[in-house]
Amino acid sequence: MGTFAGRPLVVVTNREPYVDETTRTGIRHVQRAGGVVSALDPLLREYGGDWVAWGSGTADRLTAPGGVRPVPLKNPRYRLHRVYLSAEEVQGYYTRFANQGIWPLSHMLIERARFSRRAWSVYRAVNLKFARRVARESRPTALVFSHDYQLALVPSLVRQLRPDLAIAHFWHIPWPVFTVLRLCPQYQEILRGLLGADVLGFQTPDDVESFLTSVQRSFRHVSVDHRRGYIQWQGRTIAVKTFPISVDIAAIEETVATPRVTRWSNGIRRHFARNSRQLGVSVDRADYTKGIIPRLEALHEFFNRYPQHRGQVSFLQVVVPTRSEVSAYRTLFRQVEQETYRINQAFATTDWTPVITIRRSLDRPRLMGLFRAADFGLVSSLFDGMNLVAKEFVSAQIDRRGVLLLSETAGASLELDQALTVSPWDPEGFAQVLDLALSMPLEERRQRMQAMQQHLHQHTLYDWATDILSTLDEMVQNYVES
Repeated sequence: MGTFAGRPLVVVTNREPYVDETTRTGIRHVQRAGGVVSALDPLLREYGGDWVAWGSGTADRLTAPGGVRPVPLKNPRYRLHRVYLSAEEVQGYYTRFANQGIWPLSHMLIERARFSRRAWSVYRAVNLKFARRVARESRPTALVFSHDYQLALVPSLVRQLRPDLAIAHFWHIPWPVFTVLRLCPQYQEILRGLLGADVLGFQTPDDVESFLTSVQRSFRHVSVDHRRGYIQWQGRTIAVKTFPISVDIAAIEETVATPRVTRWSNGIRRHFARNSRQLGVSVDRADYTKGIIPRLEALHEFFNRYPQHRGQVSFLQVVVPTRSEVSAYRTLFRQVEQETYRINQAFATTDWTPVITIRRSLDRPRLMGLFRAADFGLVSSLFDGMNLVAKEFVSAQIDRRGVLLLSETAGASLELDQALTVSPWDPEGFAQVLDLALSMPLEERRQRMQAMQQHLHQHTLYDWATDILSTLDEMVQNYVES
């Protein structure tokens, strides 16, 4: 199908971009939410190619004869190759090792990390299953673009099976410092897995430096060039670079300007921002790394410390249930409900509710319309590789009325420097910044938003993908020439 730089393109992720579910009335086709999928689906629609991912839908086998599904179903642009996993594989690979082990460790939440040899064995076996599918489906000279912490072993396993393929791997979440990384009993195996790639991409310069240091301190016979970002490993040169992931701002602007989304956005404002009230929004998975509880504590502090805003500010939080098989996530969702109830009990009036919660995901047009409607957006992750919600909020603000409050520990804060930064661990300071945002003159709001939008127009999703894949193509060409 499609090519990049004349080479076939193969994307590999844990989650599939489209899931097919069985309902009473037939099969429902659902587009996945989430940063990785929202970034890569437009990419493959543009270039074409193949996507290998876990087929998790109840109707996935029905819509993918032979494990292959065209995307979209009408006028296909690429092929989705579904890898099917047993309940035991999902539990060991995804729930336990990836999400109870690597995820909390990478987000500096050491006390939450749990590792076991049994889970590691399943994790490795599933990574091998993915690698075999990639090796079977990839045409000669293909560029393989694999992703994230669930598939850390795929690069080396693919290289063993298909040494003719060029491989780039992008690590979307923070890379832990070495003293934290080595708390994972299998950290050296994870490093070896990633070092099978020709290009390794990370969100920030700190992530790159932490990875290079981890490799240098883990292996004796390795050469690491910190200044240029190169590793000499087993006779190969690996490029380790910063590639901050982005969004398709032009597509978002087009979406929020449509009559349908404009009506939706205006309706949100009529309902929640009437009588000169200001509307704030946040959108998160119910994940403890997103700082939802500290944010609610800061909102309580805000209404308590600045009583003039009571009745004048409404906050709409979208909290999407996620990873319900992990008890910590179920507990968090209950805590969000309890903290929201506490705020509303303390401050609500007969005609005003401070915090309103939507407990489900919104489709993408409605989500972008919600961002357009807002007077301020809160992104207060405890620790985040990038956080595309922040970039989507900026992209959707075509009226430029909004102010972005952004955690200083999210990777996006390095680029969106006109946002107001907050510390998720400082509720008094958070409340003070929110008061500042609400009193910011409209002209300053517009200037700040315009500057951030200009940056996103110059650093788009396609620039991100092109930079990584061009670097991979360049590495391969240099290898051939040498």
